[in-house]
Amino acid sequence: MSKKRNTGISLGGIILVLAIVAIIYLFPAKPQNATPTALPTTQSQLSTPPASNEGQSTNQTGSWLQVFFTNPNPPDNVGNGIDQGVVADVNNAKSSIDVTSFDLNLPSFVNALVAAKQQGVQVRVVVDGVNGTQKLSASESPTKQAFDATQTLANAGIPVVNGGRSSGLMHDKIIIIDGKILYMGSWNMSYNDTFRNNNNLLRITNATLIANYQAKFNELFVDKKFGTHAQVGSQTPNLTIDGVQVENYFSPVDNVMDKLVAYVQGAQKSVRFMIFTYTDTNLANAMIARYQAGVDTEGVIEDRGASQGAMVPLFCAKVPVKVDGNKYTMHHKVIVIDESMVITGSFNFTKSADQENDDNVLVIHNPDLAKQYLQEFDRVWGQGKSPDATKITCK
Repeated sequence: MSKKRNTGISLGGIILVLAIVAIIYLFPAKPQNATPTALPTTQSQLSTPPASNEGQSTNQTGSWLQVFFTNPNPPDNVGNGIDQGVVADVNNAKSSIDVTSFDLNLPSFVNALVAAKQQGVQVRVVVDGVNGTQKLSASESPTKQAFDATQTLANAGIPVVNGGRSSGLMHDKIIIIDGKILYMGSWNMSYNDTFRNNNNLLRITNATLIANYQAKFNELFVDKKFGTHAQVGSQTPNLTIDGVQVENYFSPVDNVMDKLVAYVQGAQKSVRFMIFTYTDTNLANAMIARYQAGVDTEGVIEDRGASQGAMVPLFCAKVPVKVDGNKYTMHHKVIVIDESMVITGSFNFTKSADQENDDNVLVIHNPDLAKQYLQEFDRVWGQGKSPDATKITCK
């Protein structure tokens, strides 16, 4: 009896093992790198993954907003840059792609526009009259061949509007795909801005914000009104998206600098900023006043020409400020206030950006988004260096 019972148990065990193997074979586990299901945007879910050591870091902040940062150290990480997600969206376009870019010479992006055009997608482009028509030199190109974006677009029959410079700079960096996806930020669709310069880029799917940017694009491309001739400001400057307060402004119509000064003046705990060009006296005075009132204030300014702008009064007032450590360009235009408000876009802290240039700004009130930008600030600050005091004269 016991021998038969032991044999039965062994056979049953074998059958059980075979059944488990069959289940595993027929129904394999989902790969860990599969695309996750998008989560609704709530503050508890606006989390920040660790920054990538590759050419970009990507932070999912909910169903309507993603944030991307370039990582230009080491530079020239072709094939893994901030352009990859953008190109994927361009490749999936069904009806229309509208683009504005101050600089435009990135082969991956321009070639994707051409491919979209060949598939019947309407493609329209606006560029700055000088920077936007410059070729990518052979020494800069990853293929060691010069690339002429303007000629490539023209050969494909893609209309390109030249923003000129008679009434300010066309400085916007905007991509609108099928009226459903918006890209905006400090990132130009250029080789340097993708692989060498510090930049941030937002991917947005909120219809109201997209409508704001579409109206601005139409003024540039259709009406050809630029800079001081612009009449279109933000159609819906204040809105709430999934519980997140958002403000949207366009210069020179919306008096952007006055708003930035007011935001800084309202800071209670902290101010962090990263900026390519900073010359506006009123904004510098606001930051100095908050610092002197005990608000924790720090910032990084692009090294080129920093000693001629706001760096001087900030440094002389003992505000902790650095010049960037990127051997190319620190191109952010960001302020983070009280670890809860992010100001970002194409807007440099200058009088010309406020009163002459076509620029855009988003103000997003969310602590978790602010955390992501503060991580980027810490990275840029850590690479920064103290300004050369011998080049600064304090009165």
